[in-house]
Amino acid sequence: MNKKALFAIMMLTLTVTINCNAFAAPNTAQSTELEQTQDAKKDIQAKVQELDKEIDEVLKKIDSNKKDMNIIAENIKNTQIKLESAETDLKAHEELSKTRLRAMYKSDVKNKYLEIILSSSSLSDFTSRVNMITKVIEMDKNIIAKAKEQQQAILKQKEDLNYENSKLESLKSSNESTLAKLSNDIKEQKNLLDKVTAKENELIAAEKAKELASNNNSSNNSSNNSSNNSSNNNSNNNTNSTSSIISRGASNSISYSKVLRMEATAYSDHGITASGAVTKRNPDGYSTIAVDPRVIPLGSKVYVEGYGYAIAEDTGGAIKGNIIDLFLTSNSEALAWGRRSVNVYILNK
Repeated sequence: MNKKALFAIMMLTLTVTINCNAFAAPNTAQSTELEQTQDAKKDIQAKVQELDKEIDEVLKKIDSNKKDMNIIAENIKNTQIKLESAETDLKAHEELSKTRLRAMYKSDVKNKYLEIILSSSSLSDFTSRVNMITKVIEMDKNIIAKAKEQQQAILKQKEDLNYENSKLESLKSSNESTLAKLSNDIKEQKNLLDKVTAKENELIAAEKAKELASNNNSSNNSSNNSSNNSSNNNSNNNTNSTSSIISRGASNSISYSKVLRMEATAYSDHGITASGAVTKRNPDGYSTIAVDPRVIPLGSKVYVEGYGYAIAEDTGGAIKGNIIDLFLTSNSEALAWGRRSVNVYILNK
């Protein structure tokens, strides 16, 4: 073998070695970063699972608080009725007492009573008249005592009412802070998971592109790029629908950002929701629906197919995942609705 041939072989070997190292180093670095990203994703997913368990416990507590709030609200209603009744009775007693007092002051009651007693025709008549006057005086005393009792009862009922109201406000405040923290935790974990998933997809795509480049397979590279572009376009079409419009009358329309296919049930229990608001069914406005806050954030305004516009302000023990519970004004309406699959449009704010 001559020197020129030997030199050519050595140069070729050196070139191949350099090129291999050039490709191997980035691939190794990218693989390491991908592994780290996937490990981070697993950690976040584990945290999300733990958070889901915590959320289930929080939702149970919120549901329990909601039941307590509705019991207290019923107590307040009953106490208010008793209070109004007691005030009516007191007013009647006060009017009777005032009438008798006016009659007493218009005449000299003591002299009148004395005149009645002295005009007795016999001992038995005298005794009868004394008993009659005693009863009249006793009745006056009873009226005054009854009025005082009524006043004390009203004061007590007002204290009870204030106490029940303070308990209700405390539970509402507790639920509001719990729901706020819950919503924030869910949002943070979703954002982290979305970011790490996007990073993972980016690294996988880069690794595939590098493999294609190192194999110098232009046809596969072109096919893969076309596939990636198609996938990205489909992804964008699934997540971005902010230009879509739901008509709300000839001169009013609302855009939405996302569509969810959900199972919709119905309930008719009038009362206080988890967020502290009163349940409402307003065909011309926003009605009450119960949601899983992990799927639809509380406070979200939505449009429910076949039901109308609604606001997510309630939760429920059985409302998990892609399920919503719609408030209707009567049990017959709720039974007629049954359970059905509907499109739920998350409206833009």
